[in-house]
Amino acid sequence: MVDMPLPSDREVDQAIPEREPSARTGHVISRIGIPLALAVVGVILLIVGVTLFGILALLAAVIAFVADRIIRLGIVSQRDRDREAAARQSMRRSGRWNR
Repeated sequence: MVDMPLPSDREVDQAIPEREPSARTGHVISRIGIPLALAVVGVILLIVGVTLFGILALLAAVIAFVADRIIRLGIVSQRDRDREAAARQSMRRSGRWNR
């Protein structure tokens, strides 16, 4: 498996189509807001003494964070797949590999 670094926030934001400005806001909320809110709730529950639900909320925060990272990797790698498909199509037409 190729060790691929995670894309930066700027790369992910550039991959989101411009015709969907609300998608950028939703992405920021889902990337930062949801995991942060779950972590805060988890810590509060741990302090109050509801240990099981506190741990579950913290685990949900970790899962939300990891899921966002996986989605970000998929968004940026889709651009690479699109370029590869265009190069293949060009190869069929011209007989030369243009990347």
